[in-house]
Amino acid sequence: MNISHILFNNSRIKHSARFLKPPGFFKRAEMREKPHRRTGPFENPVRRFVRLREKARLFSQLPAPRHVPIPKPILPTLLKPLEYVPKVSPEVLERRLEFLLGDKAKQQQLHAKMRPGLTPYQAELYMWERQMRDLRRVYRAQYFQKLNEVTEEERLRQYNLYLKETKEKFAKREEIRRSIHEEKKRKAILRDTMAIEKKVTQSLELGRLSSKKIKNIYWLNKLQGAINYDEDKNNVNIEDINVAKLASDLGHPAEDSKEIRQKIMTGNLFFRKILKESFELMPEDMFRYEVMDEETLTPEERAKLTYGVLTDEEKLELLDKKINILNEKIDQDSKLKGKSKENLYIQLRDHLEAAKLAYLEKSVKS
Repeated sequence: MNISHILFNNSRIKHSARFLKPPGFFKRAEMREKPHRRTGPFENPVRRFVRLREKARLFSQLPAPRHVPIPKPILPTLLKPLEYVPKVSPEVLERRLEFLLGDKAKQQQLHAKMRPGLTPYQAELYMWERQMRDLRRVYRAQYFQKLNEVTEEERLRQYNLYLKETKEKFAKREEIRRSIHEEKKRKAILRDTMAIEKKVTQSLELGRLSSKKIKNIYWLNKLQGAINYDEDKNNVNIEDINVAKLASDLGHPAEDSKEIRQKIMTGNLFFRKILKESFELMPEDMFRYEVMDEETLTPEERAKLTYGVLTDEEKLELLDKKINILNEKIDQDSKLKGKSKENLYIQLRDHLEAAKLAYLEKSVKS
């Protein structure tokens, strides 16, 4: 079969495959409205039969869909125990084997019973064949017993190996699960730490902003006091032009600014308005914590009340825990930001280490 014939068959198969699918929406609509456009006004029944027969023949030549073989999964099975193992004692088999391989077997052949119709040779031959059958049975029994022993050892080894692999797989899965949980825990702690640090930074920024606002107020007050009004040579009295004075001059009811009791500062109303707006209480101006009484304890008295009940060993242990906590915080900051920007933690750790070293030196000298 040449290549042109193969290509011709393929083209015929492709052409016949066009008729296997049902007509589409527009094809059905056209055949319903104008059927003669596809079939002709008067189709020859013979040609129609030939066309359908050719279509069926080409369809029969289409190959079946490809069947992809899927291999069955390999299920690891343990070695099965032997069946029909002889239950004869090895000592009995050993004694029987010793008898069959010794001189007593020859004596048994010589003392074989004579039966009618047997020659002495046949009697010895039958006894010898019986001994050979017993010998094969003994060997077979010993072989099966040894094979059973080796099989049990191999089954025990396979079972131990199966238990070991199962434990290793379980430990590996547990390790992967534990690492995933540790990673999630670390991310959660990191996220919470960053949120807390963000809030702390925001509170510090608000504190700086409020202090800056207070400084601006003080600077504005100083600027107000430093203004030098131009005085005329005729010593004309220049009064402040304010809204209340202009309203009263124009006949509108207005309260005199001098009669206002809650007056912040005297002077120009422009500065007064700025001061009033500046002195409004903002959320960042509120106290974050409750104001403690002035009669508080000194740091020494507070430390004595807090740590006075502890022994020296407990104090040293508590000091070591605080130093470890500070070291972890410094390491975490260095991992997050590349370098610890909070020098307060480093100074506090140095102070604690110095206090611990001083206490240890004092205890050694004493």
